[in-house]
Amino acid sequence: MEELDRFKAYSAMAETSRKWVSVMDAKAGFISALCAASLVFIWSGAKLADSQGCVRTLAITATILIVASLFLALQIILPRTNLFQAFRKRLVYADDYHPISFFSYVAEKYPSEKHKEFLELVDSMDERALAREALEQHYTICHVLQRKSKGVAIAGWMWLVSAAVIVVAMTLRG
Repeated sequence: MEELDRFKAYSAMAETSRKWVSVMDAKAGFISALCAASLVFIWSGAKLADSQGCVRTLAITATILIVASLFLALQIILPRTNLFQAFRKRLVYADDYHPISFFSYVAEKYPSEKHKEFLELVDSMDERALAREALEQHYTICHVLQRKSKGVAIAGWMWLVSAAVIVVAMTLRG
């Protein structure tokens, strides 16, 4: 495969991965909205926490699950600005590698007074270096996406369990 074809293929893969990151962020946002609505329902709408006995215990249990789900969902949508946040271990870029499509790297390494230096670096990259950069970005994005996907699944299940607890509490209250 020619280098230009590699660049096109790797760029397309990275772009697809970026779109899936947006999907996971949207799902986390939806779960956050469900959590907020559930908290309002428990405490203001149905006022389950004002009940006594096991209904109150169930309302507090559901609240704890919802708050935990909300916490996870909010963590999912926070930006990842370094390799540690993506991989959960200390990593650094190789000296000869420049992730020119990663916003945090560009902003930190090339502040406004180094704009010309950044342009020169990018202009000096050949098709092979650009193709590798696109592939590295795809790889990193895949790791971020996997963490987000797992977090969405856990947050979603926690909310579903809390919804079941709310139904039980409503049934017991009568």
